[in-house]
Amino acid sequence: MRNTTFIMSIFFISMLLFGGVLPGIAHSQVVNSYELKSILNEGAGGKDGTKKQYLVPSYLQVGDLVFFDSTFPPGRWNVRGFDHVAMYMGNDEFIGTMPNLVTHVAEINISNYSNFFVLHCVHPTFARVVNVTAVQRQNAVTWALSRIGDLYQTWDPRKCADPNASLITADQWYCSEIVWAAYYHQGIDIDQNGWKRDFPWFFPIFSSVSPQDIYDDNDVIHLS
Repeated sequence: MRNTTFIMSIFFISMLLFGGVLPGIAHSQVVNSYELKSILNEGAGGKDGTKKQYLVPSYLQVGDLVFFDSTFPPGRWNVRGFDHVAMYMGNDEFIGTMPNLVTHVAEINISNYSNFFVLHCVHPTFARVVNVTAVQRQNAVTWALSRIGDLYQTWDPRKCADPNASLITADQWYCSEIVWAAYYHQGIDIDQNGWKRDFPWFFPIFSSVSPQDIYDDNDVIHLS
């Protein structure tokens, strides 16, 4: 019992050090989505005031997924493979958990493709959820859009698709959880481990979904 308590303490301290808890503590002001898109679309300028543009692959469809390795902060997920995922909305726009550039609080919002690289995401890899209709893909995006302004969190790894559930973090999401929940509401579970995956390994009572779990699911095909 003492060992378990010690390990749990180490886990929460680590989350604090890497910023996993802090972004989810204070509620941010919800910014109008169109205003937020305008801000994000400014991108990050270089020393000469210009910005680098990254192009979305022409084969992407609404509801497709993009996975990244994140260079900051390092080791947040402490699992192999990808550590960020977002969902394509069309017109060079993605929805997922990203910093709000007005309040500087991580939450569910919209970003253009180039902004991911401003946020230190690298090595983009694309995938598509199969065995669903185009309507289901669009509905997954629509559901995710309904959660704009919800806060980001990593300190409770349990996945939850119901924002009205009794969990304190039911309406707070980590990146892969919001993508998983969007498709779960369309009747498809894109977590390769279902409800059996334990995360972290020293918290066996919790179930989570990581970006790599989604990428490796049988309902997901790899486009790149």
